[in-house]
Amino acid sequence: MADRLSAEEVGQLPLFTGLASDGLATLAAMAEVVSLEAEETLFAEGDTPGDVFLMFDGRVTLSMRVPGQPATSFLSLHAGELLGWSSLLARPRVATARAVKATRLLKLSGSDVLELCEADHHVGYAIMRQAFEEMADRLHATRLQLLDMFGKPGS
Repeated sequence: MADRLSAEEVGQLPLFTGLASDGLATLAAMAEVVSLEAEETLFAEGDTPGDVFLMFDGRVTLSMRVPGQPATSFLSLHAGELLGWSSLLARPRVATARAVKATRLLKLSGSDVLELCEADHHVGYAIMRQAFEEMADRLHATRLQLLDMFGKPGS
């Protein structure tokens, strides 16, 4: 059986910053704690949408396949970060997530989170705002990687 969390523990994760105690209690009741060993795969690119994860500790890399080449890691995630956000859009997984070292995560059903967001728009707004902030940070990091790979001085 998976470990359960208190509302206070759930409230310490950045995605849930600003949520009222009743929203945190609802999320805590929905959440499970899961553990991964080093090199264990959490989900694979192309998998159907499912659970959303937030990292407590450890490290997970995201990788993608490029036709004719081996999978390439493009992002390393740490404590407080979100994995599986595509489940909030009901889209297939866009990357493979694999633990680099022992990792503990909070697991939520993506469909349950979406139902909660629809039922309580205050919770929905807070979650989507924080998720959007994280996606904006990732987009910025991706742009920096592209500039590093393809940028030319003076162009």
